[in-house]
Amino acid sequence: MRFALLTLMMLLAAVSRCDEPRPPLPPADPKPGDFVRVRGTLGDDVDCRLLRTESGEVYSLNVRLPNYRNGSKLCVAGTLTEASQCLTLPTLEVQSVRPWSGCP
Repeated sequence: MRFALLTLMMLLAAVSRCDEPRPPLPPADPKPGDFVRVRGTLGDDVDCRLLRTESGEVYSLNVRLPNYRNGSKLCVAGTLTEASQCLTLPTLEVQSVRPWSGCP
């Protein structure tokens, strides 16, 4: 009896997980109109302020942020826009600026 029960349990354990677990899909790239929260280092371009992320992406900002120096590490939230006077795309229409640790 014990042998039959043990065999049945092993058989059920073997067939209960017959497929490989699928890894989660990577997040989709944001498109114009999407709200994003980006953490990066503030810089300057010819016509706009830039935010460079740790992964190397560069966003131009629609505001100059005069109270922040180049090299400041910030968390910027806003909406991606299609058109801008900035030479670097994508452009982020800034809605809020927080310290680096303010990004989730």
